[in-house]
Amino acid sequence: MKSISLFDDKVRTLEGPADNNITDIFKYYNDSARPEVDNVRILLESWFSQYPDEEKQDLKSRFKASFDPTFYELFIYILFKRLGYSLTIHPELPNTPRHPDYLAKRGDEILYIEVKHMTMHSTSTQALERRKNTVLASINKVNSSNFLLNLKSVIFKDDSQPSGKRIIHFFNQEISKYDVDLYTSSLRQNRLRKMPKITYDDNKVTIEVQLLPKLPEYQGVKSRAIAIYPSDTQIGNDSKNIIDALVTKGTRYGNLNAPYIICINKQGVSFDITEIQEALYGSLLTSWSRDSPNRNDRLEFAGNGFFGSKHTPKSTRVSGVYITNANTANLGTTAAHAFRRNLFAKYPIDLTIADSIKELLGIPDNYPFNHKCQ
Repeated sequence: MKSISLFDDKVRTLEGPADNNITDIFKYYNDSARPEVDNVRILLESWFSQYPDEEKQDLKSRFKASFDPTFYELFIYILFKRLGYSLTIHPELPNTPRHPDYLAKRGDEILYIEVKHMTMHSTSTQALERRKNTVLASINKVNSSNFLLNLKSVIFKDDSQPSGKRIIHFFNQEISKYDVDLYTSSLRQNRLRKMPKITYDDNKVTIEVQLLPKLPEYQGVKSRAIAIYPSDTQIGNDSKNIIDALVTKGTRYGNLNAPYIICINKQGVSFDITEIQEALYGSLLTSWSRDSPNRNDRLEFAGNGFFGSKHTPKSTRVSGVYITNANTANLGTTAAHAFRRNLFAKYPIDLTIADSIKELLGIPDNYPFNHKCQ
């Protein structure tokens, strides 16, 4: 039987980064000739080779249809293998036709694993993200031969999509009015605040940019126009979204006969331990003693999280929750994780995941920009 590979063995000629609004992630990874994308392919191919042969075709098909959730399934498979488990994919259960993602065994220990990839955006927020990314893709097509852009702000006025052609035409005209040599000299004197600003405004969007002159040796060379993006601010936290994702999985398979872990990949702005603790154990409260001469103030969880409290235990079918923010680009840098046990579980679990994702998975230094992944 011929071995199945995840990506095609072919000559690749696609240069440049992916568009902001990319819809077919697998195709981009399969076609890109960029060295860092090659390193991602090498890593994923090495993981894919460890997946059972009889399951590879299905996994590859799901990678093509829905890249991020399938990446996380493979990530969890490899991670638990590195923790010393052997895994069965979609095991049979006695009392339901449903199948959890994995049955993991290590010596006499067995546990079920369910995998959930979650985005932290509502449908309306996702639509806004698509509009924003389409606008960013247009701005990146502005002629940047002599100036790069510090994108200060993008403010939408309604729910319609602005015209990319008008945005590009406007900025090309305005930028052509500025002398790059004049502003190069000014920038060398640390006068960033004196760099010119240009504002595009119509009935759909307002865009403000600041011009940044290129160094002389890079002038005349085309590139992506945006050098600095505006920072995004996350308001509030995602603890409720985490609880909602856990609840949908918590009772999916009824009463199991072994520990059950839910793994969630949280794609958001940050990885916040506090919001994870609140999602699982409840809000933080300050309590004190009324009987003692000293107040003895202390912080404690309210017990209104997914696990509940010793007085009102919840989700006792779930033995633990593993939360990550992993993606193909951050495995060696900002990928973070946390495993938390449910102290009130019907089947408690003695599992510790202490090492970093980088250490557990053997991710090379400087990945994905190292010379070659092994």
